[in-house]
Amino acid sequence: MRELIINLGTDERGASTFLKMLELGAQPVSVIARYMSVPRPTMYLILEELQKLGLVEQFDRNKMKYFKCIPVQELEDLLGAKEADLKRTRQLFDANLSDLEALENKLSVTPKVKFYEGEEAVMKVYEEVIKEKGFCAFVNPGVNNKVMQIYFDKIEDAIHAKKLKVKEFVIDCKRGREYFRDANTSNHKIKVLPKRVKFDSDTIITDEKVYMFSYDEREVAAVEIWNKVLAQTQRSMFEELWGRS
Repeated sequence: MRELIINLGTDERGASTFLKMLELGAQPVSVIARYMSVPRPTMYLILEELQKLGLVEQFDRNKMKYFKCIPVQELEDLLGAKEADLKRTRQLFDANLSDLEALENKLSVTPKVKFYEGEEAVMKVYEEVIKEKGFCAFVNPGVNNKVMQIYFDKIEDAIHAKKLKVKEFVIDCKRGREYFRDANTSNHKIKVLPKRVKFDSDTIITDEKVYMFSYDEREVAAVEIWNKVLAQTQRSMFEELWGRS
């Protein structure tokens, strides 16, 4: 229950207050503050936030202000309204994206560097990668890590579904040769590197970002560098190597 209320926009304290008010029914702020063990001024702030979210209502009785939760059944209406707002916001975003990108000063937002640690965080990076129109990469398929298998599955699914344009250099190992045999297509071009070339980290290059991945036995991590100039430099070197191989 608490998670539901938090997802409607409040925090842990607001969710606790809402649930307690469900039990108490309509009460003046002094009563709610006493049950929640917080000062009255603080409780007014919490209630004000809950009112803005549409979770709490107030009314006057005998010249005293009372507060109560909205009926539980009305939470569904609140969710519906939020879904409609989100849909409208998405439509506005799609309609204005090109104008916003044209307005954006690219130099003012670069470089940006983000670090990701742990399997869940790195898998979110994969989700970002497959949003691109395509990419090129240096990959070691021989890494014995379940996150790498998720990478292969996601990439294959995305290439087929979204028709991504992908080029990959892979390490010459058993898994690399199998990957070349099974996945190499006109959209997903793969080349096997010479046996002398070895590396334990992977690199993915998109139009504006460079991602670097490390797969340790105990932990996985990734670095995202958002810089169009750096990405273009890395892609140029990749294409030069691709043309020579």
